[in-house]
Amino acid sequence: MGFTSQSWIFYNLKISPDKYLFNFEIFQRYGYVAIDSFFVLSGFCLFYPIARSMFGECEFRGWKNFFIKRARRIYPSYVIMLILTILIPSFSYIGGMYDPKSFTNVAHNVIMHLLFIHNFDSHTIGTTISTAWTMSVEVQFYVLFPLICIPFRKKPVLTTVIMSLVAVLLRFILMANANISQPIMSAITPIYFDVFAFGMISAYFVVYVRNKVKCIDKLKLCMTIISALSIFSAFGYMCWLRKISFPNGVAGDVYFRFLYRGIFSVLIALFLFTACFSYGFWEKKIWGNKFFVFLSSISYTVYLWHQNVFIFLKNHNIPYSTQSPVMNDRAAMDGLTLICWTVSILAGIIITNYIEKPIVKYGLKNSILKLLELIHLRTPQKTQPAPKSDKVHN
Repeated sequence: MGFTSQSWIFYNLKISPDKYLFNFEIFQRYGYVAIDSFFVLSGFCLFYPIARSMFGECEFRGWKNFFIKRARRIYPSYVIMLILTILIPSFSYIGGMYDPKSFTNVAHNVIMHLLFIHNFDSHTIGTTISTAWTMSVEVQFYVLFPLICIPFRKKPVLTTVIMSLVAVLLRFILMANANISQPIMSAITPIYFDVFAFGMISAYFVVYVRNKVKCIDKLKLCMTIISALSIFSAFGYMCWLRKISFPNGVAGDVYFRFLYRGIFSVLIALFLFTACFSYGFWEKKIWGNKFFVFLSSISYTVYLWHQNVFIFLKNHNIPYSTQSPVMNDRAAMDGLTLICWTVSILAGIIITNYIEKPIVKYGLKNSILKLLELIHLRTPQKTQPAPKSDKVHN
């Protein structure tokens, strides 16, 4: 979608028709950098317990447990959204390579999505769950993660360097190859190796410093300042992306995705590392407050839902608009945005708390048994009449 057709998203805090206090365009137009933030954070969270086991802080519970936990976390919301898009095709982009009326086409899409390999096929990437390509990258990294951990445990810095070189080299090769479609070029797991690696090395150094650097508590002020500078630098990088002029008319986001994404990822990894040793108000009150914890708990489901809800509303012309395209109707787009995020957040709250969390905690089978038990306990029981006595009373 081009720059003009997205002009409706420019929500600014204006103080006059020509002046504004803050321009939100950066977050909306370059929101894709959040995907890299997610992959950095994922690398951090995946390797953190392994790093702790390396320094004797805990015991690693094995790869079987690792994959069970990942499946319980990923599949519930994902499968629900996949079923919804199949039952109600208007939740997805219809046309082109996706035909919801073709059983073969739908079955192919479902199988590819359930196996998280839909990013390999131009006929399945972007269909049904439109944001699911990121989950394919994530899950494929899970599969590779045990192998990556073998050298990473022994030589974390060297392994990070090698992973980064592989990712950058591959991005250069892909960018020079015009025969590969843009969606598939952006969804190949190895081009994110450096992004994941920066999260992993950040987790390693958090545990290393905690165990080996005795004076780390005296550096809280320094760590807090660096952590804040990392976030502001990441924001400044987004501003630079908006203003920079690239040769040959190539959009800035293309250069970011293929050449410069490592810069942003390093800043996020640095923020994670330094935030762990910062003052409590910065670590817990600002970034670890209840509101952010709440958002993080539902963010996965909201992420899966938001774009498909948007597609559904557009397909059904909700709210009603006579403009074509609907982006030209600012009032309709305001309403569409409000409905989209309201539905997505409500879905996130319900699915996360009543489906995803119980499955993560108890497993699918035990969650179903507990649900049936709860339904049974809440169902009013008919009182049975007292049995008649065989004795004859005088």
